[in-house]
Amino acid sequence: MRVFAPKKKGDDLVAQEEEVQISDSAAVDEAELELTHVGPYEIVAPVGRGGMGTVYKAIDRKRDKTVAVKVLDRRYDVDKKRRRRDYLGREILLAADLKHECIVRMHKELLEEEDRDGHVRRCLIMEFVDGHNLRKHIIERDLSFSQMVQVCIRLAQGIDFLHQNGIVHRDIKPENFLFTRDLQQVKIVDFGLSKTVTGWRGRWFKEQGGTPRYMSPEQLSKHRLDARSDIFSFGITMYELFTGTHPCNGKDSLEIRRQIRDPRYKFEAPSKRNPEIPPKLDRIILKALRRQPERRYQSMTELLLDLTRLGESKI
Repeated sequence: MRVFAPKKKGDDLVAQEEEVQISDSAAVDEAELELTHVGPYEIVAPVGRGGMGTVYKAIDRKRDKTVAVKVLDRRYDVDKKRRRRDYLGREILLAADLKHECIVRMHKELLEEEDRDGHVRRCLIMEFVDGHNLRKHIIERDLSFSQMVQVCIRLAQGIDFLHQNGIVHRDIKPENFLFTRDLQQVKIVDFGLSKTVTGWRGRWFKEQGGTPRYMSPEQLSKHRLDARSDIFSFGITMYELFTGTHPCNGKDSLEIRRQIRDPRYKFEAPSKRNPEIPPKLDRIILKALRRQPERRYQSMTELLLDLTRLGESKI
């Protein structure tokens, strides 16, 4: 095992749920696990899988400590171009020093461990969070209106904190918002595509990435991005949370991308799909979804203030 970057004692750790969340009750065939252990942590079971890799639940039995281990798909090590992008290294670089209750925390190190086939894999250690991502609640419609408003306020606080620190997330979507089982905490996760707007790391701005159905028009057009792109993506997420549906009705990803960019396609007021939504919330969501960045909220702080006023008047 090789360790990269100094480990900082006392750091709390958080798991990322990826595109596919795996049931806690699912039977796990140990022979199917890529790794049996990473450092002192014994791999127990996968908790989420996505296009970039897998997140595993792991236990340090000596310390009785449960963590999550994020392992990139091996293609990101084999492919030289993908390796240069160093998604795990970027997560540590951008997020490990951020201290906020709604931001994922992680160890400031990467571990290297051989998998079952003898290939060296890079692994990121994070705190294990025992709940589901926001997608579950969008599908099951199990949150009250007041709970949804409070979730949006907390997430807006976390995103605003990122922006205040010069970081654009670039992949804001329900799968990257993770709850504890008691719903008392929600974390923003997955900084593998994030960018910083200052300093030498700005070179990353030329690299494309993200989830098309949540991208802003300027992100889909591969233009230079700023924090307002995250605001658009958050607008789509809020729309889905309050209505259960995406603001675009395209039958496939290609059509949805076209609708996001096409000013002739009008986003229907969320209240048309959920009568419980008041006019004030309609205005907040639709302002976040304005296609021209200069007509959107100019900062997450502005959006957060409007959400807070809504929460105070509605709850």
